[in-house]
Amino acid sequence: MLKRESNQNWMKARVCLSLPGRLRLTATGLRFLPDNGRALAEALARFGGMRRVRVNTAVESVLLEYDPERLDAQAAQEHAEMALARFAMDAMRARHGASTSEDAEAGMSTRQLARRLAVNAGALLLGNTALRGAPWSGRLGKFTSVQALISLGLSWPMAKGAARGLRRELRPNADFLTVTSIVASLLLGNANSALMILALSDLAEMMTSYTIERTRSSIKKMLSVEDENAWKVLPDGRVERCPIDRIRPGDEVEAHTGEKLAIDGAIISGAAVIDQSAITGEFEPAEKTAGDEVFAGTVVKSGNLRIRVAKVGDQTVVSRIVGMVEASELKKAPIQRYADRFSNYLVPLNFLLCLTVWLVTRNPQKALKMLVIDYSCGIKLSTATAFSAAINTAVRKGVLIKGGAYIEQMSNANTVLLDKTGTITEGRPQVVSMRMYAHDMDERAALSLAMAAEETSAHPLASAILAYGRKLGAEIPAHGETVTEVSRGSSTEVDGRVVRVGNLRYMAENGVRAEEAIKPIEGAIATYVGVDKRIIAALYAMDRPRENVRRAINSLRYDGVGDIELLTGDMEPQARAVAELVGADGYQAQLLPEQKAEAVLKLQTQGNGVVMVGDGINDAPALAYADVGVSLGSKSTDIAIETSDVVIGRDDPMMIPELRRLSRATMRIVRENFALVVGVNSVGLILGAASGISVMMSALLHNMSTILVVANSLRLMFFPPTERREML
Repeated sequence: MLKRESNQNWMKARVCLSLPGRLRLTATGLRFLPDNGRALAEALARFGGMRRVRVNTAVESVLLEYDPERLDAQAAQEHAEMALARFAMDAMRARHGASTSEDAEAGMSTRQLARRLAVNAGALLLGNTALRGAPWSGRLGKFTSVQALISLGLSWPMAKGAARGLRRELRPNADFLTVTSIVASLLLGNANSALMILALSDLAEMMTSYTIERTRSSIKKMLSVEDENAWKVLPDGRVERCPIDRIRPGDEVEAHTGEKLAIDGAIISGAAVIDQSAITGEFEPAEKTAGDEVFAGTVVKSGNLRIRVAKVGDQTVVSRIVGMVEASELKKAPIQRYADRFSNYLVPLNFLLCLTVWLVTRNPQKALKMLVIDYSCGIKLSTATAFSAAINTAVRKGVLIKGGAYIEQMSNANTVLLDKTGTITEGRPQVVSMRMYAHDMDERAALSLAMAAEETSAHPLASAILAYGRKLGAEIPAHGETVTEVSRGSSTEVDGRVVRVGNLRYMAENGVRAEEAIKPIEGAIATYVGVDKRIIAALYAMDRPRENVRRAINSLRYDGVGDIELLTGDMEPQARAVAELVGADGYQAQLLPEQKAEAVLKLQTQGNGVVMVGDGINDAPALAYADVGVSLGSKSTDIAIETSDVVIGRDDPMMIPELRRLSRATMRIVRENFALVVGVNSVGLILGAASGISVMMSALLHNMSTILVVANSLRLMFFPPTERREML
């Protein structure tokens, strides 16, 4: 994942020095692993032939000393890269934490911005009414009036941001430009203009902040993470309800009917039915007993449990989902990063225009207008608002998008790869037809015998046969002990006859034959029923495609996706049958997880933007390497969170094309905002230099354009604006 988010492989080992028996490597991601050096060294030392390992995370270095008779330099490097790959997720989380701490330092909440607006309005009102012409507004009135003092006070956070920008980037930023324009306004005696600049700027920023806060609130509401108490089991056996911050890993807690879990852990005793749809996307509540894992954010529908705590607080699955979605600094869309850089590069342009206008006109008022009107605010705020609004819209409908980067990549993708089993199919086979080979017996009687042999089996095909038999009214007869042979079938005795149910190989091994030629059904899994030495029937099962899969694929194709393929570990006949049913362009069958990842990489090397849709289990490598990895109705919480960029919590394939529509609409609005900001502010700069409009009007024109594009971005919170059918 580090590779995709940062356009380079942070955990790729590069050779700095190579001598016989000695190899020095460097990997950029090591800088984010200051506490993992010893663990990495121990993992490397376990490789055969390794004599000595030294890891220095501060200088991003790994020194390997090895036996040249047992290892060569290439093998040693490959071993090192395998070990480094295990720490890639830790490095990503550490880098997320660093960037989010910087973001927290710079931003202001909606409440803070609202207070600033209230103070601003109060200063304007008092300074122009009751306190107008106050004694302290004499010669120093430019800086001592109510308006001037309040504007200087409100500018202080921006002044600190300007100083940080100069110190870190050695060039002025948007905050520097704003502070300069406010000070210049005060020098020219335009204290009201200074307050107006601040008020409109704060209003635009408050709209953006409100959108981001709504997004976070929607995520937490979706995942139900508000319960902060648990029933803790005390050493003397008593149970006490206490705040979650007093619970530690290893403690025991109890959960009862109707309660929401606030911890991750393993069940020690008890049994319960748990609704975990908020975490895994499973619609039906799951039965949990001793030894099973449970997660924070899930609800006990019925039953009582005693749980040993494994994770609590920020370490729980549900908290990590929220944290990874909020930690979007690494995951800004390329266009968002471009907007930030572009707006910063334009700041010096305003100073150059200011100097040029003053040299040409010798009019300080016109020169000041070159500082008041800038491009940076509108570009940065509108872009951030658009991506945040899109993520909020998706979250409210049960879809987690882990950053704006994946919105842009989703909009540009031209290839979609779909896992078959459990993703576009239901993941549980169903008997679709039955063929009789014994004409002296009816279907119901044959099904009864088959059900007797499969009654105690946990195999999915056994469940399908039992369900099919019950549907047709067949009953299980009295039978003897069931004997199961793995990957073949099972047998039992009914009324002195040996009944076998299994594949054709199992039948042949036991001398069971059909009286006529066996005719398989393309794409279906055949299970044969034998009595003594005769095959009496064949049951054909298929893993049916989910409802709306074909419609979803057609929608993707209509929206510009040129290639849609199936990737599966299933046999080729099943893969071909499902591909034809859903209308896919092609398929690849009998793939191991690493081969799915290779298929993704091959398409990427050909210049394609690849979206991989899987269930987050055996598709983890492919999900991680794809430009956008999408988990659809995942049944494996941890893997879905760690490897997928988008987690869809509903088993509805139509969410995929709708997500693409939202992504394309977001990018369209971002481009509209660029055009509006550049166009309106360019007109404002021309009018400011060539006409007599006031500084106040220039500030109003600039900031109203910023508010306009931010409001345009907010349309995504109500997407689509014109269609009646529900989006996402």
